[in-house]
Amino acid sequence: MEEITKVHIDESVYDGQSEQGVELDYVLPDYCPDIFKILSCTLTPKIVSYSVTPDCKLMLDGVVYIKVLYLAEGSTDVHCVDQRYTYSKTVDMSRKGAVSPIVSLTMKTDYCNCRAVSPRRIDVRGAVSCRIRATACAEYALPDMPDGLQVRTREVSCCGETLCADKQLIVREEIETGAAGIAFIMQCSTVPKITDLRVIADKAVLKGTVTINALYGVFNPETNGSSATEKMTADIPVSAILDINGITDAHRTFPEISVMNCELLPKSDSGIISCELLVECRVRAQLEECAVIATDVYSTDYETEFTANLLRIPTDPRVVSQSLSVRTSLTTDKEEIRSVWDVASEIRDAVCRPRSDSELVLTGQLYCQAYGCNVDGVPFFSEKQEAVEQVISAANVTQDTFVDFNVCVTDTGFSIKPDGSLELTTALDFTASLHNINPVEAVSAVTVREDKPKDRSDEFALRICYTDDTSDCWSIAKRYNTTVKALMEENEIEDCDAPLSGMILIPTV
Repeated sequence: MEEITKVHIDESVYDGQSEQGVELDYVLPDYCPDIFKILSCTLTPKIVSYSVTPDCKLMLDGVVYIKVLYLAEGSTDVHCVDQRYTYSKTVDMSRKGAVSPIVSLTMKTDYCNCRAVSPRRIDVRGAVSCRIRATACAEYALPDMPDGLQVRTREVSCCGETLCADKQLIVREEIETGAAGIAFIMQCSTVPKITDLRVIADKAVLKGTVTINALYGVFNPETNGSSATEKMTADIPVSAILDINGITDAHRTFPEISVMNCELLPKSDSGIISCELLVECRVRAQLEECAVIATDVYSTDYETEFTANLLRIPTDPRVVSQSLSVRTSLTTDKEEIRSVWDVASEIRDAVCRPRSDSELVLTGQLYCQAYGCNVDGVPFFSEKQEAVEQVISAANVTQDTFVDFNVCVTDTGFSIKPDGSLELTTALDFTASLHNINPVEAVSAVTVREDKPKDRSDEFALRICYTDDTSDCWSIAKRYNTTVKALMEENEIEDCDAPLSGMILIPTV
């Protein structure tokens, strides 16, 4: 590896949360039946667009999809209220020296309350939030040492400048379900997957798919509701060409595909669902480098002053990936289940940290929900949120290891237990980039005081000192104002870092 004259360190410039309240006072239109029972109410926050200004302000446009499912009196048909709540946020992420930060956004629902004020009116209150994390690459120049100084150096393996590019894509697709007519979408989820990444002439070509899973209600023209449900799965291809100046095949790449927004619009007179996806494709690249860092310095002729900075230098990253499985039990108010229409899970507030020298621990909240009907044909909705903890194997882990991770739900299965409850099995895909941190006290500036020469004695060409195992060549040479080279030659020492003990001859220089 070629030695470098500057060190790049990715630093966190912002880590916070932006909250948004959601309120809806909705009156049913005339063609909708009266509300007898509210089955479920969900808030699904998504991102419509975002950008970062040159002065590091995040401009965020969000949307919350409000979905209320209810039953009319004397009917088992499900009716749906679909509304959109839009908002905008500006978050100041400015920090001195931070340029072009890499921003990661994670949306979640904090809480949701819904009540029927009257048979024709619904009142919804809730809140959503966006976790905002931004990192920027800081550059530290390694100073040139003046001639004639004794310099102690440390060779450190590190990462070069982080190269990054992202692109937001709008993908539209018409999905044919084969149904006679679709009343509404009850729930949907997306699972992005990377299928290929190629680096060609300062460009990264990223390909993948987004799998869409949806539960929809089949339209019943007699009630304007849904008397049956069906599931739909579709794979939508995604590809992007990202311009990344300086990227080569030697770089270690970290591709990402994230779904910022997914809007499904059914056509009630056909079995077609119009899908619009807002997808962000991102590729980060890093190259392993070697830095020779000055950690101590002195002159044998003059008094020397220097300042030092503590650099937390990350090592070359390594990738850890693992498939996880979590089991959860859901109850349905002791009603006997006839059928389950669909189940879904979502991981929230995920945190991953080192646990031991060979393990990471992932914690978070798993939100699960299920739709179905009991033996009387009455639809039910059940939900639950519980804490989860998963242990992940990873070698060479320390308490200072930095973990940049992503975890997403890839599938949720279920089984009906003899006691009438549901056992859900959630499959999670975990991927992390691990950096070990090397703390180094690096010399940042040196001043040689030529107006203050050191006291020198020419009476002796050689002196003797006695030392224990806590000293090495550098500490002894600096203490007695000689050079490391002369000390090693006089005492026939081969390893300058080896601990010394006993009698040591000190040459005068």
